[in-house]
Amino acid sequence: MNHIRRSIIVLVVYLSILYNVERLDLAKDNVINIQSFVYVLGIATIVAILTISTLHRASLQVLLSAGVGLYLLAKLILGGEGTLWGGIYTYLSVTEITLYLLAIVFAYDVARGLHEFEEAVLNITFASASRRVQKLDQAADDIQQELTRSRRHHRPLTVMVAKFDPQSINIDLHRHVREIQQTMIAHYAHIGLARLIGQQARRIDLVTDQHEQGRFIILSPESSVAGVSALAERIRATAKQQLGIEVTCGLASFPQDAPTFEELVVVAEENSQVQTVSAVPEISYLERSVLT
Repeated sequence: MNHIRRSIIVLVVYLSILYNVERLDLAKDNVINIQSFVYVLGIATIVAILTISTLHRASLQVLLSAGVGLYLLAKLILGGEGTLWGGIYTYLSVTEITLYLLAIVFAYDVARGLHEFEEAVLNITFASASRRVQKLDQAADDIQQELTRSRRHHRPLTVMVAKFDPQSINIDLHRHVREIQQTMIAHYAHIGLARLIGQQARRIDLVTDQHEQGRFIILSPESSVAGVSALAERIRATAKQQLGIEVTCGLASFPQDAPTFEELVVVAEENSQVQTVSAVPEISYLERSVLT
């Protein structure tokens, strides 16, 4: 929360300066004479970045490049070509475009913070994942039904066990609150992984949650190990990119590896390979707020 608070304060202070910059001129003649369209364009851009998800999900470089083009277009249409360059207009144009690009930077920082905070709240409340991921005991009948169908019709079926590596959560915790905070971060990572698996899994896949063991079990009917390997790789890559955690995935195929669901889970667990953590992305806004 501290980062979001600072970002909002910076944006408010910037807007105060922007709308009073002409009053800061101590000379008798008003040298700084920003055109009105710059103020309107600045506010419209800030509102757009804060409300349109496509904009704050884009890279800052793209927004700045688009901002330069938008400013030049508005300058030529509303200000006239003669007010763009030459003499005092050169300095005014540089001042206007600098102030406009700063508005994009500060609004983008606030928007990214709010977006990551919303995503984190979704993870903690388990809102999106609960519709797809079931508890293992609740899915027992469906699991047996899929095993029976595969056995009867001699169709492939693969079980995957996925879980994140707690050591990949690279956060320096104070020794007095280490256990509580680690539990909170682990819960956040588990819920985030549940949502991610629910998004990546196919409609026919049966996704179950074993929270006590810190793992998810995905039953994939009509799928061989080779087919489910692609799903496992997507889960690993997306978890590393979005959550900053390492996920291990082990696979077992019916009936080659084991004849029962319980034995398939054991084999899949044994086949999971712990990957070495090379680097962990910067922690998100909510993770910083949890630790402060």
